Amino acid sequence: MEKVARSVAFSSNKGGVLKTSLAVNVAGALATNGKKTLMIDMDNQGNVATSFGKDPDDIEFTIYDLLTNNPEIKSVQDAVINVSPNLDIIVANDDMAYFEIDVLTDKGNYPNYFNLLKNVIKKFERDYDFIVLDTPPAMGLIAANIFDAVQDVVIPFQPEQYAFRSLVKTVDAITKFRESNSDLKIIDVVPTKVRNTNLHRAFLDAAKNYCKTQQIPFSKLEIRDTVKYGEMTARLSIPITMMDDLSKTLEPYKSVYDDLVHELGYLD
Repeated sequence: MEKVARSVAFSSNKGGVLKTSLAVNVAGALATNGKKTLMIDMDNQGNVATSFGKDPDDIEFTIYDLLTNNPEIKSVQDAVINVSPNLDIIVANDDMAYFEIDVLTDKGNYPNYFNLLKNVIKKFERDYDFIVLDTPPAMGLIAANIFDAVQDVVIPFQPEQYAFRSLVKTVDAITKFRESNSDLKIIDVVPTKVRNTNLHRAFLDAAKNYCKTQQIPFSKLEIRDTVKYGEMTARLSIPITMMDDLSKTLEPYKSVYDDLVHELGYLD
């Protein structure tokens, strides 16, 4: 049987939980370890492009064009940008903000509107070892396309009250899509923006217990609540997992992402 890429989405319907930081650094770690990786941005904020020092509004063709079969695209490779050895990206920009309206108001052209991303991924899955997706903080048509297309989901979890509710809602949504995508599974819940407070520890314990009842893995790692995780990639225009010769100050920020890739089982 021909090998196809493993697809993984970083998903939560809560914003500001370091989804993009997790996604780009996992992609960077895979690429630097020799895994041919494609990263697809599904969020109209375009943070994947800016993570690599690119302006998403300057990119001619984006994931929107692939999803909507833009006739100006002669080959799907027109939307692919190489950013380093073993790592390509397909960016998103403001066009994705109109994706749901454009598709749902034109069902004649998009009768199978849950399968649009799946059809795109099929065109790339034999060219890569991994396809990594960054997702918007919403549970609409874009999320439905993602859950219908990928195999693995990693959920960032910020240990606060509303984030716990978000975790439950995200798990429920993914469970529903397992009826149409039998390969879909949650492979990790990763605590992010963790502070050393009793309240955070209480929510972490609650999330761990909930995941245990749902038979969902809960990460042994924690992304601490520091601006360095959120700002590092944007300031350096490259994921920290792709940097060489890090100072002792920065090394812990890289090692936690490297450890995560191993925890996910993607590297030996």
